[in-house]
Amino acid sequence: MGTVFNTLPIAETDHLSNMSPNRGDWLTSHADATGLAVVEVERLWNRFKQLTGSRDQTRLYPDNSAVPNEISNDVFVKNLMRHFPRSKSDPNSIPFGYFIVVMQWLDAATIPQKLAAVYHYLNNGEPIDSQMISKLLKHVYLDSKDDEIKALSQQFMQQLGAKEQSKLNMQQFVDAVQRSIPPNELEDILKFNIIPTHLLDEANALPSLPASSTNIRNINDYGNYDLVNDEQLRQIASQVSYKNWSKLALALGFLEYDIEAYKIKNNNDSSATMLELLHMWREQEGSLATKNRLKRYLEESGFYELVSLLN
Repeated sequence: MGTVFNTLPIAETDHLSNMSPNRGDWLTSHADATGLAVVEVERLWNRFKQLTGSRDQTRLYPDNSAVPNEISNDVFVKNLMRHFPRSKSDPNSIPFGYFIVVMQWLDAATIPQKLAAVYHYLNNGEPIDSQMISKLLKHVYLDSKDDEIKALSQQFMQQLGAKEQSKLNMQQFVDAVQRSIPPNELEDILKFNIIPTHLLDEANALPSLPASSTNIRNINDYGNYDLVNDEQLRQIASQVSYKNWSKLALALGFLEYDIEAYKIKNNNDSSATMLELLHMWREQEGSLATKNRLKRYLEESGFYELVSLLN
């Protein structure tokens, strides 16, 4: 994967590495450099701030002990971060510009391209064999015995069409995965959108930003467009807490693991948990956290009677 990422046009963002995120053209400058929409850059900036744990840090230091737990405690995430291109002036860091270029590639890459990247990620570009798969599965099935792991790894290799004791090169791996997994299912597994297409279309319908050479939408116009306020979030959290509120949390994009973690954090207080998740959703989505979007999520999760709270 490192080989794949190192071919990306990351140098196009080098001139932004010392730019302050407090500048008014922080988002539009990165949009101009990458060709992304401002709303896409804004969403990625919100994600980047979560990774760094800071509102103004423009470089991520994955090897730093101060990074959030999702990086420091997850072997797969740590390995992924090791493959990210690093700054030449500060080899321990991943500048925000590099981060968004990689995310842009993940959004636009084809299925074979993504599978090739996965191949490089799994074994640093070396041929894959059952022994390597065993090492991988040990991180997934922590309580399984060695002989069970060995059997699973051999079964995995057989499903990919590899003979006993044989190895798969990149093209064999790509072909085998595409042959073994139905196309629609594989697309769902590897799908990554910075912003869902229908939301980007909404942003594109807004006035353009005159100062942007790439004709990107005015983030300020979009940011003031029908945003959800604190009182509305409080009322929604309070009322859904008496019902199956996790449906709304799932509709907002949170994983069941995240929901359980925040339930524990809030001492199983449903209202407090839902309110924190709603605030997090609003912060993550930034200018896309509109009333219309939240109305749609309420309807999708069956809370039709609460839609009027957003009128």
